[in-house]
Amino acid sequence: MNTNNQNMTLTLLLQSLEDDFNPLERMRILEQLKNSQPSDEALLGAKMLLEENNWDYNVLKKAFAKTEEKIDSVASRTKRKNNSTYLKYAAVILPITFFLGYFVNQSLTNKANLEQFYTKEEGLPNYMGAEKTNWNPLMELYRANKMKEAFAISQQILTQKPQNDTAIYFHGVISYELKNYKTAKTDYTKITQNKESVFYYDAAFRLGFTLKNLNENSAAKQQFETITNDQKNPYNEKAKLILEYLK
Repeated sequence: MNTNNQNMTLTLLLQSLEDDFNPLERMRILEQLKNSQPSDEALLGAKMLLEENNWDYNVLKKAFAKTEEKIDSVASRTKRKNNSTYLKYAAVILPITFFLGYFVNQSLTNKANLEQFYTKEEGLPNYMGAEKTNWNPLMELYRANKMKEAFAISQQILTQKPQNDTAIYFHGVISYELKNYKTAKTDYTKITQNKESVFYYDAAFRLGFTLKNLNENSAAKQQFETITNDQKNPYNEKAKLILEYLK
């Protein structure tokens, strides 16, 4: 999208927030923005805000209403209230800081509060050590919250047993605790591809949080929606609460 198109789209986007704007035309404009990759910061901020709120234009309307107050304030202080060119640029500049600031603050708040629904993995019981792989050293470090040491051991076990669900799952769990969300996503995704895995439900639930922490908001919501549609998943009700929270 070139600069002219960006300016035109920004103008139309702001106009489309009016109550009497043609709903079909508004949908077309929003769809145009959804399929674009704007380099203009104001447009990018607006797009991020809409994505975060399931493309509800009313959220954007409320956000911009607050910037209008700032525009009037700045214009009156500089005695340029009747200068349409000045107001045109003010309408572009102020949303840059507001939209991006709003998105970042909301995103951080959502992430922090979303963790209230997260339950830390308790780990494997000791009797699992009777099997071929002795998981006790790993679990002892994990329960002692020595995650870096635990990760090193989980890495070794996973190298030895790359197809072992237990190894994959706990490699993902420990990666999440270390905020290595990309690795956790890879591990959890592998588990969720096998519905017969004993860790399937846990991995499916934790994958939603992982996606959210990677700012893959649409994918995170879809993951929690998948859980709500699975009556057998023990996290079904909790996923419903999370979706309500994410609205």
